[in-house]
Amino acid sequence: METRAIVEKTAQRAGKTIGQFVNEDMRSFCQGQLTQSQLPASPRDLQLQVEQLTQMVEGIASKLAEPARKSLWQLVFGK
Repeated sequence: METRAIVEKTAQRAGKTIGQFVNEDMRSFCQGQLTQSQLPASPRDLQLQVEQLTQMVEGIASKLAEPARKSLWQLVFGK
């Protein structure tokens, strides 16, 4: 079936003219596709994001591994 024939049949089933169908239904469908179909990030972008996350996690881990600083009272009383 040709595209025009399919569009005509679909418009008829919806109770619309071809113009109404194109202006309403097809436009809505196409807008949805534009907002939903964003291209996935490139492998390089993903690699950079993973590296940044790794650095963040390593920074947090190194801070957790540092010995806790003793307060003045702990230094004075040795606890």
